[in-house]
Amino acid sequence: MKNRYSINYLIIVLGTLLLAWLLPKSYHLVTDTASKNIFTYYSSVDKAFCTIDFDDKEERLIRKNMNTNRVYSESEFDSILPMFYSRQLMADGRMPKSIDGKVINLNDVKFKKFFFKITPADKNKPHIPLYTLFESMSGRVRIEMPGDVFRLNSKIEFINPETNRVNEEKSQCFNKIFEKRGFRFPAKMAAGNPSTRKAYDEGYFIIDNDDQIFHLKMVNAMPFLRKVSLPAGVVPEYILTMEPDDRSFYAFVFDTNKRLYIITTDAYKLQEIPTSAFDINKDQLLIMANPLFWNINVISSKGKTVLALNADTKQVVDEVTFKQDISESAYSKFILPFAVGFTNANTKYIKPMVYFGSYWVLLTNLLLTLVFVFITRYRKQKIQLFSVVWIAITGIYGFIANIIFNR
Repeated sequence: MKNRYSINYLIIVLGTLLLAWLLPKSYHLVTDTASKNIFTYYSSVDKAFCTIDFDDKEERLIRKNMNTNRVYSESEFDSILPMFYSRQLMADGRMPKSIDGKVINLNDVKFKKFFFKITPADKNKPHIPLYTLFESMSGRVRIEMPGDVFRLNSKIEFINPETNRVNEEKSQCFNKIFEKRGFRFPAKMAAGNPSTRKAYDEGYFIIDNDDQIFHLKMVNAMPFLRKVSLPAGVVPEYILTMEPDDRSFYAFVFDTNKRLYIITTDAYKLQEIPTSAFDINKDQLLIMANPLFWNINVISSKGKTVLALNADTKQVVDEVTFKQDISESAYSKFILPFAVGFTNANTKYIKPMVYFGSYWVLLTNLLLTLVFVFITRYRKQKIQLFSVVWIAITGIYGFIANIIFNR
């Protein structure tokens, strides 16, 4: 009899955990609606944010100026966003020769335009800590693979991936300059762009064990390592290299104080990029840059904030915020006491995780416990203390499991 109850309790526990995984997924699949991510871009002509949104009533795209609410046709919209629709305007012969007295050079438009996006999943995805260091001054039009990779443990080591042997001579040559520059092993991260499909190579930016940033390149088969001077209070958390066509900066630096910087090519100076309240572990960042303005999009659970920055000074010119629509029918905080998951944007690997709900769900748990007691009496069954306590703790999950298996 004791073994029978033990097995029954084990089945109830397993059933509860399974429901805690499946029910929240099913609930959100049925009730959640996709939030609108309205395209927003700062017009260098109208000097205002302009948007493209889908009108559900008219079932068409609405292009308008946020300040004046003027609605534009597609062709008119191209004209007020010449930096974004430059290719279309060039094809139509409508590209302006100057804006606010500033001559629009088509090469500048090409070289100074870029898109940059980072999400928590991008930051936390697992990677193999082996890196490819290209020759930065090869003299060739195309970047060529070096034939080896390097790793950063207690020192830097170059390895032939075919033979798995360490190139002692090359490793020793690089280690000497690491020691000379005061690099502290082990490295916390190395950020580079290991692709041959780029115009040039700027190597890697590495965070050492003392939270200092170093720039590593290979120039004419010799090591180049330079320490980047950091302003007081800047502790780097994450780096992403960006090799723009105009070679104006090297990389983006995210620090522990939730601020964003770029490492400029002007003597490795750090320049802060205003991003409102941006948390790289929770929020998404999108930058759409052109020769006149940088459009900074910070997307979080609360909504989206868009900033327009002067491309030269990086000063905020305009700012707009779109708040997240909160569904009035979101009753999960009253029903689901917790949820079990296995994946998250802030984790590198699959592992069990528990997400707890609101304290309001305790009232629901109490009500479900009373309902279970009533049903048990109606069935003329003996009330088990384990079942009562389990439902009081696990709520709807334990209630369903006990109703099904507690017979």
